[in-house]
Amino acid sequence: MKRLFRRGVGCVALAVILLPVYAQVPVEVGNHFHEAVLSRQTQLLEDLAKRLTIREVIDKPFTAYTGPSINLGFSDSFYWVRFRLHNPDSVQKELLLEVENPHINKLRLFTLSQGRLKTSMLTGDHFPFHQRPINHPHFLFPITVAAHQTITGYLWVDKHGEQIQIPLRLWDKDYFSTNDYKLYLFVGLMLGIGGLYCAVSLLALLFFRLRLTLYYFSYTIWVWVFLTAHTGFGFAFLWPYATWWTSAARPSSTILIYISSLLFIQNFFRLKQSYPFVYRYTQVVIGILATLLIILWSHNPALGLFKNYWYNPVYYSGEWLLRFMIATHLVATICLSSVVFIGLFIYAKTRLPEGLWAAIGYLMMLLSGMSITLVHAGYLPDNDITQNLPLVANAFDTIILSFLLANRFKNIYLQNAQISAELAEQRQRNGIQLLEGQIIERKRLSQELHDGISLALGNIRLRLSILAEKLNGQQAEADYLVEALGEVGQDVRQFSHALSPVLLERYGLIGALQELVQDIQDSHPALTLTFESDSLPNEDLQPLVTQTIYQIALELLNNATRHAQSQRVMVQLTQSGRALVLTVSDDGIGYAFQESRAGIGLQNIEARVQLLNGRFMVTPLPKGVKHTVEIPIYTKLFS
Repeated sequence: MKRLFRRGVGCVALAVILLPVYAQVPVEVGNHFHEAVLSRQTQLLEDLAKRLTIREVIDKPFTAYTGPSINLGFSDSFYWVRFRLHNPDSVQKELLLEVENPHINKLRLFTLSQGRLKTSMLTGDHFPFHQRPINHPHFLFPITVAAHQTITGYLWVDKHGEQIQIPLRLWDKDYFSTNDYKLYLFVGLMLGIGGLYCAVSLLALLFFRLRLTLYYFSYTIWVWVFLTAHTGFGFAFLWPYATWWTSAARPSSTILIYISSLLFIQNFFRLKQSYPFVYRYTQVVIGILATLLIILWSHNPALGLFKNYWYNPVYYSGEWLLRFMIATHLVATICLSSVVFIGLFIYAKTRLPEGLWAAIGYLMMLLSGMSITLVHAGYLPDNDITQNLPLVANAFDTIILSFLLANRFKNIYLQNAQISAELAEQRQRNGIQLLEGQIIERKRLSQELHDGISLALGNIRLRLSILAEKLNGQQAEADYLVEALGEVGQDVRQFSHALSPVLLERYGLIGALQELVQDIQDSHPALTLTFESDSLPNEDLQPLVTQTIYQIALELLNNATRHAQSQRVMVQLTQSGRALVLTVSDDGIGYAFQESRAGIGLQNIEARVQLLNGRFMVTPLPKGVKHTVEIPIYTKLFS
């Protein structure tokens, strides 16, 4: 009796233990069913030997999976996923099983109903894209559940030697058709933004042709390639037949992203010159990454160097691949952490915000890389958040790097602008000092002409006139010599005044211009000259400004009297705001300014006006021409 009791208790206990295995609750897929995540309603079977067939699997015990998403981490096994579907309605139900991981190497769906076994085609990213039940970036398997029928699905998954995530979602077929656009919209937006950054970085590279822009362009290109491969859109639309590249796209682009980012950081912060030990460390990390890339491609089917490929879509052993993937994730984590600490180190040393922004940008990349690593290791679920986090983080990091690059070029532009301004100021300072030196030298020459040559000529003229009175028979010729000598003296006097008009010191600018106009009027009786002016604050006018305006007025009046063939000339001196405006207009024959500006006189006028931050304008009139000179009253003279 006791034996029977013990056996009964044992049977009950065994039944309780095995109940979850054999009594899998089916998913109800009636008329009101639209969408469901299957992860919590599935059971798993691990095929360590990688030899089980579907007939053997049907009789094997499965283990219930209770996680939010099927994530088995790094593994070297095949896996079978079992689920059950029940249609309680009297209408046939058309469903789609979506495997949201587009990077599974091989998978096949089996459905069992009423003893009948149906098999889908063998698909996966180790086969051309068209070898799928439905052409879609994700894997889609159509399932038909007849009325009042229960079916059992067995999904075979081969991704041994790598990380295994099997996110499953069940859709009503019509409901899926009306909601699938969201995936294309989101991914298309992210890839479009990434493509725009690639185009901008290419233009920056072609325009600046710097190593910094080359590394930035490389970074943006490989980020875009990673995003394209990560979402499965690359295999769907860009390389549907390149199975050798599909498996290598993500690890290759990831390694190249890290290499490009390290080269960018080296060049951006000039680590080789500023922090040699940090530069040497980044060089070591780049060398390790390059070695991993070479190892990866040396075993790729396209460039295989060994007979027994471990990365071949058909023949490969997962042991070495598993070690490689783990090593890649570890090096990637070290690389990203290093860049973050480099940014913080530079910020701590220099207090430049660029170091902090670089640390923040690469912190986003580190967050993306860590999430991928933890998902691949099986510590985080493979859900919408972890799937889309790399897209958002890489986009955010690209924005920050673009901001850093734009800020660097802005600073370079401002520095160049400052240098150009300083050079222009130095040129202006030199020019003004030259003008001031000319004025001093002119004043000295004027003084010598007035006090020396002019007085000597006057004395000679006086003595010659006395001598002429004593001559008999040569009176006319003597008078001619006296008159000619007087004209030479007058010319010397005018030349002396032109060099440094004493009238400016005695009467100011307006009085000097009045005397100038009157002198020219006296020497040209047939010409009508008029002068108009406003009252000016003489005490506020700088000597160089008054000298320049006087010399320009003299030059323009000489041109009008000698070359313009004019009958009337008007000179105006007014004040407009904080500037003096000199206008000289005539009714002569005029001239073409663009052709005549090559003359020395006009060139001198333009050069003098520009040195004083002024403007010189020539305006043709219906008859004649008008010259306008505008010079600020207060000009920085540097003396």
